[in-house]
Amino acid sequence: MRKLSQNCYYYLLLIAATLFIFPLGAQEIQLTSDTHHHYDPEWSPDGGEIVYDKLDGTGFRQIYKIPSAGGAEIRLTSDLYDHVTAECSFNGSEIGYAKLDGTAFSQIYKIASGGGTETALTSDFYDHLDPQWSHDGSEIVYVKNMGGFLQIYKIPSGGGTETALTSDANDHSYPEWSPNDNEIAYHKLDGTAFEQIYKISSSGGSEIGLTSSFHDSRYPQWSPNGSEIVYQKMDATVYWQIYKIPSTGGTETSLTNDLYDHIHPQWSPSGNEIAYQKRNITGFDQIHKISSSGGTETPLTNDSHDHVYPQWSPDGSEIVYMKHDVTGFWQIYKVSSARLCETKIAPSEFFYLSVTPTVSSGNIFISYNITRKNYVSLRIYDTTGRMVKELQKNEVDPGNYTVTWDRSNHSGERCESGVYFIKLKCGELSKTEKVVLLK
Repeated sequence: MRKLSQNCYYYLLLIAATLFIFPLGAQEIQLTSDTHHHYDPEWSPDGGEIVYDKLDGTGFRQIYKIPSAGGAEIRLTSDLYDHVTAECSFNGSEIGYAKLDGTAFSQIYKIASGGGTETALTSDFYDHLDPQWSHDGSEIVYVKNMGGFLQIYKIPSGGGTETALTSDANDHSYPEWSPNDNEIAYHKLDGTAFEQIYKISSSGGSEIGLTSSFHDSRYPQWSPNGSEIVYQKMDATVYWQIYKIPSTGGTETSLTNDLYDHIHPQWSPSGNEIAYQKRNITGFDQIHKISSSGGTETPLTNDSHDHVYPQWSPDGSEIVYMKHDVTGFWQIYKVSSARLCETKIAPSEFFYLSVTPTVSSGNIFISYNITRKNYVSLRIYDTTGRMVKELQKNEVDPGNYTVTWDRSNHSGERCESGVYFIKLKCGELSKTEKVVLLK
């Protein structure tokens, strides 16, 4: 990119001084862009790669991966069978998936995350779907179509004998391990004639129903600490809303309540937020998030394309998803989970923020004042909306404060030259200043 002159930098800063009063949307980053469909992206445990399946030139869906920072795709499978719903093991060494193989049924397979020979874990004449690794990597749970009903099964990840966890005349779908691997949650079309949220011990036993209303509830997701389960429910609004319930059972809590569909909820790694897709006023599915305790929804995307299947990065800073973009195909995109939405605040009303110098090749000095005791966070973001560094996050007494940013990032490396945003949040209020780093 052509470098700007110093005068041009100052000109941009004069413009930027007035921009912080407007919403600053997080910028999407496109990871794939060819004429093939890309489906079901999943992060590797270290956040360095994204695994997905792609309907490529073979005419079949193959397992691929790509660096999460962008780069060349790497194909891991290449035969004449469909491979779908890829998921990394929690140690990152293997990838599990379902493959419609020579048995003419969908079987559970795995492959080394670096590629190599596939290993079939199942091989009978039933469909096996939606594999999910246990956190300790020892087992894989999945759905098996037995006699026309979908049941929950598991198998050792090293191979061996399948174990049926459910076996009644009802469909059971979308199994998810609890964080401690002791239980598995799923949704079940039961005697209520609606899909309800259930759980069962991972060693088998009696099923426990967590919901029992006359509304469908689907796609349970455990909170990171295992205390709650979030899911989507088509409630009295006649739209899919986001709900949660204690994992031990109890009262449901509605987190959304408008006249739009909200689906595929996903907890953030911290447990503080939930991301999902919402068919909003644009008429397209957009990525949204909301506090896990409820409140105002935050849109992370807002254009004329569908965005679906959001998945948080392991550190919670980004969300990857599928987008049906201008190519006419489903592509893999990601976006920062920290949307910078600023509100204009009178400098003397609650607090002020001052940054000096605003163009620098050295340290940046950040001064602020607050007039009442409050919780303060001070963070650095790049132009994509990605948080580069958190300088402060604590409760602060009224007074004047100065914090030095030494230009290092979270890893201790020196930040590259470019434009950055310094965001001060005090309670529910916030302000942003823009700086330019030079070599």
